[in-house]
Amino acid sequence: MPKHKPYDALIVGGGHNGLTCACYLAGAGYRVRVLERRDVVGGAAITEEFFPGFRNSAAAYTVSLLHPKVIGDLKLAEHGLRIIERPLANFLPLPGKSYLKIGNATGQTQTEVGRYSARDAERLPDYYAMLERAGEITGAGEPVVTASDDQRVVRFVVRHSL
Repeated sequence: MPKHKPYDALIVGGGHNGLTCACYLAGAGYRVRVLERRDVVGGAAITEEFFPGFRNSAAAYTVSLLHPKVIGDLKLAEHGLRIIERPLANFLPLPGKSYLKIGNATGQTQTEVGRYSARDAERLPDYYAMLERAGEITGAGEPVVTASDDQRVVRFVVRHSL
């Protein structure tokens, strides 16, 4: 039986979060092993063909949640990360031939919502402001990893690994 050096950390799941954790641990000098049940790693960040000739990342819309510190620390741009802005945030088909386009700007979305309800379109900025306040209260939007937390996170993961 081949002998190998023991690992400091075992990451179960090769999704984008597991891979990010593994990169930080390895960067801190730990020996890391990542286990993934699928034939491909990346989790929600992978691009797959969902219909012949059409490829998309299942979670591409969440790239805005990717903290700039992680992008920089892991040198993702040097490894090919390229973020392409979408002209719309969402496209919602409705019964018949109707639809609702949610824009990247409040004005775009207000115009679309206004096709169905002038009152709702007028109140949309208030709704967005309420969501911002809720995010401030819950702490949404706060950095997941900060420079001062790096070593503490690494120590916690290693301590609670195999």
